[in-house]
Amino acid sequence: MDTFNPDTQYKIPDLLRDWPWPSLLSPHYQDAKAESTAWVESFHPFDADGQRSFNACDLNLLASLTYSGRDKDFIRVGCDLMNFYFVYDEYTDVADREEATQLAAMVIEALKYPATQPRTNSDIVGEMMRQFWHRALALTNAGSPCIKRFVEASEEYLHAVTQEAEDRINKRYRKVEDYLKLRRHTCGGKPTLALTEFGLNIPEEVIAHPIISELTQDAVEMIVLVNDMHSYVRERACGAENHNVIGAIMYEHNLVLQEALGWLEAYAKNVIARFLANVERVPSWGTEIDDSVKVYINGLGQWVRGNDDWSCEAKRYYGGDGMKVKESRTVTLLPPKKGFLKEEQLREALRRCSSTAMCHGL
Repeated sequence: MDTFNPDTQYKIPDLLRDWPWPSLLSPHYQDAKAESTAWVESFHPFDADGQRSFNACDLNLLASLTYSGRDKDFIRVGCDLMNFYFVYDEYTDVADREEATQLAAMVIEALKYPATQPRTNSDIVGEMMRQFWHRALALTNAGSPCIKRFVEASEEYLHAVTQEAEDRINKRYRKVEDYLKLRRHTCGGKPTLALTEFGLNIPEEVIAHPIISELTQDAVEMIVLVNDMHSYVRERACGAENHNVIGAIMYEHNLVLQEALGWLEAYAKNVIARFLANVERVPSWGTEIDDSVKVYINGLGQWVRGNDDWSCEAKRYYGGDGMKVKESRTVTLLPPKKGFLKEEQLREALRRCSSTAMCHGL
């Protein structure tokens, strides 16, 4: 029988114990995974060891658990987006503010000018975004409000990640609300959920309705809380625990790790209660729109559930022990480690593209 060692282990709460959305894996997972993995590898974003470690994280599983109710084309696009986010995350994790700004400029230009010619081989993140965006736009009608919303949310995400890079360099800790204000953007949750709208033809006034807006905001909040709970063990090992809600809770409230997790659980319960109450308060806009809104809200709920499932089923945070963690809720601290990208790879990529037109400042 395993014994618990409080010096090297901690217990994580089951934040979604009362979450009504069940685990659901898309039947298109394997096909979409094969296609999107080959797509990522075609860019050679990491060396061989880094790519193997990246593949073990299986971001395709994340998309297939979170967008699970959608068709094959949508799942493929979702896989591409998740893979892009985590490639971008690895690049910015070793970047300073100037380098992160340069990376953001490449991606923003690809979003705003998707019809431009393919970028050079050195502009990995820009070309990944351009190709993803070309496929994503085929999922919805031209001029749909979700397109503008995705672009705007993506810009917020990219600028916030640049701020995160500066915080990391300066080892800056923020208080909880200040941290969450930034993290709601750096998690990529807003553009991720904006993608959920693609193909649903939901009018702008419906998405902007206070109840739908609150549901979206609280789904983003739960994505942050679930992700930070699971990712803390990895971020602590990588020296990045200052950009994690658990680190912020410990810093502001002068709590030890296990106490901070109790604080997190209580906070999450309030968010979940508000979300479920708002689900019951959604108004009607007529059968056709209501059907699309139902798909959207189920998409929010499934994203929160799937994010938790993936955190344990893939190897990003717990290696091969994720399912054991899911059952026991016991996490063992890791020794110091680094990410998948070597700093010299980032420097060389930026050096090669620094003279090209798409690398202008923001």
